Amino acid sequence: MKRHPALVALSHDHHHALVEARRLRHTAASDEDPAGAASAFRRFYTGVTVPHFREEEERLFPLVVDDEEARPLLVQALLDHQRLHSLAAALEGQADLRASMRELGERLEAHVRLEERGLFPLIERLAPAELDSLDGAELPGGGPVWGAASEDLNATLLAWSGGGGPPEHVNDERDVLIFVTEGSATVTVDGEERRLAAGEGLILDKGRRRKITAGSAGVHYLSVHLRRPRLEILPANRRSEA
Repeated sequence: MKRHPALVALSHDHHHALVEARRLRHTAASDEDPAGAASAFRRFYTGVTVPHFREEEERLFPLVVDDEEARPLLVQALLDHQRLHSLAAALEGQADLRASMRELGERLEAHVRLEERGLFPLIERLAPAELDSLDGAELPGGGPVWGAASEDLNATLLAWSGGGGPPEHVNDERDVLIFVTEGSATVTVDGEERRLAAGEGLILDKGRRRKITAGSAGVHYLSVHLRRPRLEILPANRRSEA
């Protein structure tokens, strides 16, 4: 199944999660010592699954949070995230590892199926333009080559070949700092063009339409913005206040 470029990396994570889920279930049903498999899974979960969930909660799910058709799947996905966090944490010092590993493997596999067969296709249908404008979408001709994040900031280094660049879009949530490290680019903001060479930067105000086009020799630029809050399930009384 062909995925939108902005979802390819997340779908790759899903493939790895299915492999780990099946390994958990196999170990739980075998005579193997479960301790080693549990330890290996915890490393995978911490290094891959936790950042994957946060990526979905901060950047992907908010694209369709106001859509009635998407809400039931979003709620189920978020509940799955919380349950999986709890099950993974319970592997530490768990007396009956096999039962915990079996449940964790089954729930993780079911969660991946929910997103790959239900939620991702729905987001692709409901929000194609929003997917195109996601920071760091892997598009032909370039994309992210490095990234880092703290509790407060996201930073991404992107590289584009000559004439390439992300689709024109509007970021209504965050101001974004663009700093060119190599090459050059033309930045168009609300129809006004500005050329940036290596060592030059520009703050793109939220709510303004922007497009970044690499110069003839290509461009590497750093994109920095405040980290988006993750999407959460709020109690009914707090939803009415929000």
